[in-house]
Amino acid sequence: MSRVVLFGTGAVARVAHFFLTHDSPHEVVAFAVDRDHWLGGEMEGLPIVAFEDLPALYPPGDFAMFIAVGYRRMNRFRAERYERARAMGYELITYVSSKATIWPEAAIGRNCLIMENNVVQPFAEIGNDVIMWGGSYVGHGSVIRDHCFVASHVVVSGFVTIEPNCFLGVNSTIRDEITIARECVIGAGALIMKSTKEREVYVGPTAQLLSFSSDRLPNL
Repeated sequence: MSRVVLFGTGAVARVAHFFLTHDSPHEVVAFAVDRDHWLGGEMEGLPIVAFEDLPALYPPGDFAMFIAVGYRRMNRFRAERYERARAMGYELITYVSSKATIWPEAAIGRNCLIMENNVVQPFAEIGNDVIMWGGSYVGHGSVIRDHCFVASHVVVSGFVTIEPNCFLGVNSTIRDEITIARECVIGAGALIMKSTKEREVYVGPTAQLLSFSSDRLPNL
């Protein structure tokens, strides 16, 4: 069990607070933001403090941290705070939902948020500072490297490599044995059938409006 300070006060921080409170041995004791955004106050009944003041208020020998922010600036904002917290000497905890399926021989790094109904198959590897929203699948032998964001219901097939700082949108699918280069955006519903290049952006297929009404569809 650790006493944990969450960096962030947005939606990800609120969700992380809920999961850590109700489904982990950890105790959240405070929230933190950068000093130039600090206005004092509370969130969820806990103090909001300036990140720069943490070592004095919550020393790294006694408290751990979790960087609870989203994919701003292709996850670089989260990555920068992750590195700053490590430089301060903080342990970065990982949360894995009790309702996720993580098979033996799978590896998960620091500062990861793995929500409910995710499946991580044997020999897969999740790097540091990876957020996986609910209901996604990572196939055997696949690697998701550091500072990625995986939205809900993403399928990463077997022996795939996702390079750092990528964003995978809702219901996107990555075929087996390909590489998604660093800082790529894979939009909602996109099906990726070949390896990508750095910083490419893919969007899903657009819904097609048919020329006849629903009452003319057979078997429906």
